[in-house]
Amino acid sequence: MATAAIIDEGAWGPVAGAWDRLADAADTANPFYRRDVVAACRDLPEAATPRLLVVRDGDALIGVMPIATRQRGRVALCVENWDHRVRALGEPLVRAGQERAFWQAALPVLARQPGRYLRLSALDADSASTRILADMTATYVTRRYERAVLHRGLSAAEHAARHVRGKVLKEHRRLRARLGERGALQFERLAPDAPVAAWIDTLFALETSGWKGRKGVAAAADPATDRCFRAILTQAHARGALDFHRMRVGDATIAMLANLESGDEGFQLKIAYDEAWANFSPGVLIEMAYLDHALDVRGLARVDSCARAGHPMIDRLWPARRRIVSLAVPFDDAASRWLCRGMDWWRRRRAVREEQA
Repeated sequence: MATAAIIDEGAWGPVAGAWDRLADAADTANPFYRRDVVAACRDLPEAATPRLLVVRDGDALIGVMPIATRQRGRVALCVENWDHRVRALGEPLVRAGQERAFWQAALPVLARQPGRYLRLSALDADSASTRILADMTATYVTRRYERAVLHRGLSAAEHAARHVRGKVLKEHRRLRARLGERGALQFERLAPDAPVAAWIDTLFALETSGWKGRKGVAAAADPATDRCFRAILTQAHARGALDFHRMRVGDATIAMLANLESGDEGFQLKIAYDEAWANFSPGVLIEMAYLDHALDVRGLARVDSCARAGHPMIDRLWPARRRIVSLAVPFDDAASRWLCRGMDWWRRRRAVREEQA
């Protein structure tokens, strides 16, 4: 029978190795809940101090999920899967086939934490974990949206021919030809044994030079966010999980794309381009070049854009969608159930009012 416990950060050492192995074997890949990524993000300004839910079946670790308590003032509102600006997916790391055992053990332990209900954000609506949780207990959807994903099946050329209009492909070829007139056009990938620091510096410089820099939301705009992203990229490169691309014209780097890989899945972490070259659509061109790598070279089963819903660029290139939901899950007591039902009623009523306005 599976058992669950919640441990503070200072006691994570004994589970470190098993956590790393579980991250590689989880049924739904989620690099944002890897041990090194959690450690890298813990000092973000908005990040609460994480604790770790661990579920074991005998001596085997079958699931982990970083958690935190959401508070308003001194009042604990709910316990939640750990959330912050870098995390694009909130799926727990659960061994395949153990999802029901994970939640059966986890829910009673989570109910003893401060807070009136369980908040789970940025879940894959179609994952085994989410579906089994909804089958086991009442869940209330608090948010839903879809974001672009790329699936294995077609070659890059077939994908482009099927999903990108011929007129647009012709324009891409024209832009590449025009760039070639400015200097040698090169699409390069960071080699596994090459130093990564200079590539990170260039990526951050490109991002800071654009609209994110002007709005103060670039990685380099905040020291803690800068350290977080640098650590994620550096550690992913060290374990062979960083897929880093750049687009150059002559000696000038005009676009970069950094992806995290987990097994046969990819997650787009950062894309940036030099706005001085905006007329050449460098962001689109590097994504089109990435198609060749993802589909023809790596053969990835899925690449998650990690983009917002309705993204004007990637949605046009990748027509498939990943359904993302956030849930309120009541604990097994009347007060928690009534609270979640009341919040759901209020959300539905507000949605109707907004539609009628």
